Amino acid sequence: MRLLSGSLSLLGLFAVLGCGGRGVKDAPSASNSAQPSPVTSSAQPGAGGELSNDNSVVVNAGTTTSGVNVTVAASAGAENATALGKVADGFAANTGTIVHIASTNTIVLFGPGLSGSMSVMVSGPKDIGVSNVRSVQAKDGTPGVAFDAVTGSSTALGARTVYLKAPNNDITAFTGGLEVQP
Repeated sequence: MRLLSGSLSLLGLFAVLGCGGRGVKDAPSASNSAQPSPVTSSAQPGAGGELSNDNSVVVNAGTTTSGVNVTVAASAGAENATALGKVADGFAANTGTIVHIASTNTIVLFGPGLSGSMSVMVSGPKDIGVSNVRSVQAKDGTPGVAFDAVTGSSTALGARTVYLKAPNNDITAFTGGLEVQP
């Protein structure tokens, strides 16, 4: 069986190598021209890479990862953004909210562990201003964060994720919850 498998592998290799000079020739090729090197960046999403984690370890199911001792600690906090809305609407929902270009809105997020001591970042282009981050509380007592969001006339349209980062570096996100429309 190994001989048959090996023969088929070699046959496939010879077939690929034999086609080397007979490919599509629509564009002239220059074998001595320099290929541009891809540009790499170590930047993380957000201002200054504030969401980076230098303690990453890659593990694969069913294999042993040597040279590291992986310990999963209990969560330091219970931050979890579960509802997002605008103060002008009078409510927050698990579906998020819509803001329009060239406007200022007070955005609220509610959920366990949220407070005004958290930093706020909005995904996408840096074209939504965030200011006046403060603690709020829902009518049912759920803690939350409020902030003023300013969109300009050239703010990119589409859904944005709102990230909240606690002072202990725990992060929660409300994915796609802030949608910018004309």
